[in-house]
Amino acid sequence: MRGYLRKGISPIIATALLILIAIATGLLIYSFATGWIGGRALSTTGPSAVLVIETADANATGNTLTLYVRNDGGGAVNLTRIYLTNEEGATVLIPLNETNIIDDATTGGNNDSILQPGEVAKVYVNLSEISEEIGREIKLKAGYTYKVVLVASDGSEASIAVRAHK
Repeated sequence: MRGYLRKGISPIIATALLILIAIATGLLIYSFATGWIGGRALSTTGPSAVLVIETADANATGNTLTLYVRNDGGGAVNLTRIYLTNEEGATVLIPLNETNIIDDATTGGNNDSILQPGEVAKVYVNLSEISEEIGREIKLKAGYTYKVVLVASDGSEASIAVRAHK
Protein backbone atom coordinates (compact mmCIF):
# COMPACT_ATOMS: atom_id res chain seq x y z
CA MET A 1 0.00 0.00 0.00
CA ARG A 2 2.97 2.17 0.24
CA GLY A 3 3.10 2.80 -3.43
CA TYR A 4 -0.38 4.10 -3.48
CA LEU A 5 -0.38 7.88 -3.24
CA ARG A 6 -3.39 9.64 -1.88
CA LYS A 7 -4.04 12.93 -3.50
CA GLY A 8 -6.76 15.45 -2.75
CA ILE A 9 -7.46 19.10 -3.22
CA SER A 10 -5.41 21.60 -1.35
CA PRO A 11 -6.87 23.23 1.77
CA ILE A 12 -6.86 26.65 0.09
CA ILE A 13 -8.99 25.45 -2.82
CA ALA A 14 -11.34 23.60 -0.46
CA THR A 15 -11.81 26.74 1.63
CA ALA A 16 -12.48 28.84 -1.48
CA LEU A 17 -15.08 26.32 -2.70
CA LEU A 18 -16.86 26.31 0.67
CA ILE A 19 -16.96 30.12 0.69
CA LEU A 20 -18.40 30.19 -2.85
CA ILE A 21 -21.05 27.60 -1.94
CA ALA A 22 -22.00 29.59 1.18
CA ILE A 23 -22.29 32.84 -0.83
CA ALA A 24 -24.38 31.17 -3.54
CA THR A 25 -26.69 29.65 -0.92
CA GLY A 26 -27.03 33.01 0.83
CA LEU A 27 -27.89 34.76 -2.44
CA LEU A 28 -30.47 32.11 -3.27
CA ILE A 29 -32.13 32.44 0.14
CA TYR A 30 -32.00 36.25 -0.07
CA SER A 31 -33.60 36.37 -3.52
CA PHE A 32 -36.33 33.96 -2.46
CA ALA A 33 -37.09 35.87 0.75
CA THR A 34 -37.17 39.32 -0.84
CA GLY A 35 -39.28 38.12 -3.75
CA TRP A 36 -41.76 36.36 -1.51
CA ILE A 37 -41.92 38.86 1.35
CA GLY A 38 -41.52 41.89 -0.92
CA GLY A 39 -44.31 40.65 -3.17
CA ARG A 40 -46.58 40.15 -0.16
CA ALA A 41 -45.83 43.59 1.26
CA LEU A 42 -46.53 45.38 -2.02
CA SER A 43 -49.80 43.63 -2.79
CA THR A 44 -52.91 45.35 -1.51
CA THR A 45 -55.55 42.91 -0.47
CA GLY A 46 -57.38 45.04 2.07
CA PRO A 47 -59.90 47.83 1.66
CA SER A 48 -58.84 50.86 -0.36
CA ALA A 49 -61.28 53.21 1.36
CA VAL A 50 -61.26 54.58 4.86
CA LEU A 51 -64.84 55.44 5.71
CA VAL A 52 -65.64 57.97 8.40
CA ILE A 53 -69.20 58.67 9.57
CA GLU A 54 -69.08 62.36 10.36
CA THR A 55 -72.52 62.55 11.91
CA ALA A 56 -75.66 60.47 12.24
CA ASP A 57 -79.28 61.24 12.99
CA ALA A 58 -82.00 58.76 13.91
CA ASN A 59 -85.47 60.32 13.80
CA ALA A 60 -88.03 58.10 15.54
CA THR A 61 -90.99 60.24 14.47
CA GLY A 62 -90.17 60.05 10.77
CA ASN A 63 -88.55 56.62 11.15
CA THR A 64 -85.51 57.83 9.18
CA LEU A 65 -81.79 57.41 9.46
CA THR A 66 -79.39 60.01 8.04
CA LEU A 67 -75.60 59.59 7.85
CA TYR A 68 -72.90 61.87 6.51
CA VAL A 69 -70.00 59.71 5.35
CA ARG A 70 -66.54 60.76 4.18
CA ASN A 71 -64.07 58.62 2.23
CA ASP A 72 -60.58 59.33 3.61
CA GLY A 73 -58.99 56.49 1.63
CA GLY A 74 -57.22 56.33 -1.69
CA GLY A 75 -59.86 54.61 -3.83
CA ALA A 76 -63.47 55.08 -4.83
CA VAL A 77 -65.94 52.68 -3.24
CA ASN A 78 -69.54 51.67 -3.64
CA LEU A 79 -71.62 52.04 -0.46
CA THR A 80 -73.60 48.79 -0.36
CA ARG A 81 -75.31 48.18 2.97
CA ILE A 82 -76.00 49.23 6.54
CA TYR A 83 -76.29 46.97 9.56
CA LEU A 84 -78.57 48.47 12.20
CA THR A 85 -78.40 46.92 15.68
CA ASN A 86 -80.75 47.87 18.51
CA GLU A 87 -80.10 47.74 22.28
CA GLU A 88 -81.39 44.17 22.49
CA GLY A 89 -78.80 43.06 19.94
CA ALA A 90 -81.17 42.42 17.03
CA THR A 91 -79.49 43.34 13.75
CA VAL A 92 -81.14 44.10 10.44
CA LEU A 93 -79.45 44.42 7.06
CA ILE A 94 -80.44 47.49 5.06
CA PRO A 95 -79.37 47.36 1.39
CA LEU A 96 -78.35 50.66 -0.17
CA ASN A 97 -78.92 51.91 -3.69
CA GLU A 98 -78.91 55.19 -5.61
CA THR A 99 -82.18 56.35 -4.04
CA ASN A 100 -80.65 56.28 -0.54
CA ILE A 101 -77.45 58.16 -1.32
CA ILE A 102 -76.92 61.77 -2.27
CA ASP A 103 -73.39 61.75 -3.63
CA ASP A 104 -71.26 64.75 -2.70
CA ALA A 105 -73.45 66.12 0.07
CA THR A 106 -71.64 69.45 0.02
CA THR A 107 -73.01 70.38 -3.40
CA GLY A 108 -76.14 68.21 -3.52
CA GLY A 109 -74.57 66.32 -6.42
CA ASN A 110 -75.82 63.32 -8.30
CA ASN A 111 -77.41 60.35 -6.60
CA ASP A 112 -75.17 57.33 -6.89
CA SER A 113 -73.60 54.97 -4.45
CA ILE A 114 -69.97 55.62 -5.48
CA LEU A 115 -67.97 57.61 -2.98
CA GLN A 116 -64.77 59.12 -4.38
CA PRO A 117 -61.70 59.80 -2.19
CA GLY A 118 -62.21 62.98 -0.13
CA GLU A 119 -65.91 63.11 -0.96
CA VAL A 120 -68.73 63.37 1.58
CA ALA A 121 -72.04 61.63 0.91
CA LYS A 122 -75.38 61.93 2.62
CA VAL A 123 -76.99 58.55 3.18
CA TYR A 124 -80.71 58.91 3.84
CA VAL A 125 -82.80 55.86 4.66
CA ASN A 126 -86.54 55.86 5.20
CA LEU A 127 -86.89 52.79 7.39
CA SER A 128 -90.65 52.50 6.76
CA GLU A 129 -90.00 52.10 3.02
CA ILE A 130 -87.14 49.67 3.63
CA SER A 131 -89.40 47.63 5.95
CA GLU A 132 -91.79 47.08 3.04
CA GLU A 133 -88.93 46.13 0.70
CA ILE A 134 -87.32 43.57 2.99
CA GLY A 135 -90.54 42.31 4.57
CA ARG A 136 -89.44 43.04 8.14
CA GLU A 137 -90.62 45.91 10.29
CA ILE A 138 -87.94 48.36 11.34
CA LYS A 139 -89.20 50.98 13.78
CA LEU A 140 -86.93 53.38 15.63
CA LYS A 141 -87.88 54.12 19.25
CA ALA A 142 -87.06 57.51 20.77
CA GLY A 143 -84.45 57.29 23.52
CA TYR A 144 -83.00 53.99 22.27
CA THR A 145 -79.40 53.79 21.09
CA TYR A 146 -78.66 52.04 17.81
CA LYS A 147 -75.35 50.86 16.40
CA VAL A 148 -75.00 51.69 12.73
CA VAL A 149 -72.36 49.96 10.59
CA LEU A 150 -71.93 51.21 7.02
CA VAL A 151 -70.19 48.78 4.65
CA ALA A 152 -68.65 49.42 1.23
CA SER A 153 -67.97 47.07 -1.67
CA ASP A 154 -64.27 46.70 -0.84
CA GLY A 155 -65.04 45.57 2.71
CA SER A 156 -64.25 48.85 4.39
CA GLU A 157 -66.68 49.86 7.10
CA ALA A 158 -67.44 52.58 9.60
CA SER A 159 -69.64 52.43 12.66
CA ILE A 160 -71.30 54.86 15.00
CA ALA A 161 -73.77 54.72 17.88
CA VAL A 162 -76.74 57.03 17.55
CA ARG A 163 -79.60 57.74 19.92
CA ALA A 164 -83.02 58.08 18.30
CA HIS A 165 -85.00 61.24 19.02
CA LYS A 166 -88.62 62.25 18.46
